[in-house]
Amino acid sequence: MKTLGIMHVLFVQDMDRAIGFYEKAFGFKLNTKSPFWSNLDSGQGRLGITAFGNKTERKETMLIIEVDDHLQAVDRITQNGGQVLSIAKPYEGAPVYNVIAIDTENNQFTVSETVAA
Repeated sequence: MKTLGIMHVLFVQDMDRAIGFYEKAFGFKLNTKSPFWSNLDSGQGRLGITAFGNKTERKETMLIIEVDDHLQAVDRITQNGGQVLSIAKPYEGAPVYNVIAIDTENNQFTVSETVAA
């Protein structure tokens, strides 16, 4: 057996809106789409989105999107309908900027930029 990859899955209210957010904010590419299940590719991993399950309450996820410019990510998140809750600065032992954000479907996720040591 060969492991082919890892996929993170989010619950969404509006499939088209969710696809648009991740395509425009982060440049993900759509692989498959249906009203119930869609799959996007970041080039480094895949994101599944499903219309099944809890769709309205805020959902804290462990989705972390690594970027090379956290401030540009902040701009893209807000320009595409998301919200930024906080930005944590690097500190000893954690050389990263962590942006805590909410997508258009009320999923909380993190955008992370590692800084040079």
